[in-house]
Order: sequence, then C-alpha cells, then structure tokens
Amino acid sequence: MNTNELIIHEACGGVPPPMSNLSRDWFGKSMHPPACFSFAFEDDQFVFRARREAEARCHPEAHAGRFMEHLWIYDVAEFFISDPDMGHYLEVNLSPNGAHWACLFDAPRRRVAEVRDSGARSWGICGGDGWEARIDLPREWMSEHLHFGAETRMNVTFILSSPVQRFLSMADLGEGSPDFHRPDYFLKWRREDMPSK
Repeated sequence: MNTNELIIHEACGGVPPPMSNLSRDWFGKSMHPPACFSFAFEDDQFVFRARREAEARCHPEAHAGRFMEHLWIYDVAEFFISDPDMGHYLEVNLSPNGAHWACLFDAPRRRVAEVRDSGARSWGICGGDGWEARIDLPREWMSEHLHFGAETRMNVTFILSSPVQRFLSMADLGEGSPDFHRPDYFLKWRREDMPSK
C-alpha cells in the first residue's frame, strides 16, 4: 500500500491510535501478515509504533531501550523525517525488541552524525506469535533540530523476513533495487484528532 500522505494522530484520553498497514513489498508482492505502524503526538512526545503478527528475527546483540547500529541487518521498522529548512533528513531504526538507532544525513546516504542525545526512549515485546515496538522522540527536540512543521516530509519502511529480506515502503520510492534513502519521494503528513474514550 502506497499513499501520498501520512497521518499523525493527536492523542486524546489515552486511546491508542489506529494502525496503518503495509501489505506489499518493494516489488509489489503481497506481504502476509502485513506490517503495521502509527504516528502520534502524545503530550510532549512524537510517538512511532510498529507491529506485526509474525515472528521477527532481531539483531542478537540488540536490547530494548538501547542505542545500536546495524539493526537493519535483521528485521526492523524505520521512519525517515526531512528537515525542510536545512535539507537534511533523520533515519530512525526500531528493532522489534525495542532497540533503536538514529542518524542524520545531509544527502542520500551521506552521514552527518549519529543521534544519541535526542532524549529518545524505546521498548518492545517480541515473541513467536508477533511483536510490537515503540519509540518516543521529544517534540521539542524535533522542532529544534529538524524544524519539524507543515513542510516536513516523512516515510515509513520495514525490512522483514530476515535473512531473506523483504523491503516495504509507504512512499513509492521509484524503481530499481530497494533504496530507502530517496528523500525527494518522502510524503506529506497531516494531523488527525482522535476521539476521547
């Protein structure tokens, strides 16, 4: 499933946001069960959730809440956020078990720096029948360091079924071999209020 915008839910009364599904891989093949995700503004946090009702293969050295590179060698959920003022973009990786990694780029695949000091918190639950993970980023940090606002563009991607990896992207990133580092194709976003309990 590809779309032309992403939704960020404005949380209200502790109701969890609805999840969006990604059910086709980079090459258009069906992915069953689908990968699911959501974005939400919850108090002063920007929250990304990901889940799948299937077993995941996590990096063997990854642990919930820890910062760790190379999560993408195994199953991972990812999101990308552009900085409309600087032209940079942030990549955030979230392992099904709750480990995370983040890095700022100033051009496709050209690193500026890993981001260890954003105040991000992550956790996850991973088992044989599925997994669910979450990462929270302070909204203040996103405004200050990414100039997050109406002109920001985003994307959600997954790498699943390791070691025979399958690549999924919410945005249509073009043709060729899977490559998530195509910020010109990232999506607009819109805010959607959630009903209270």
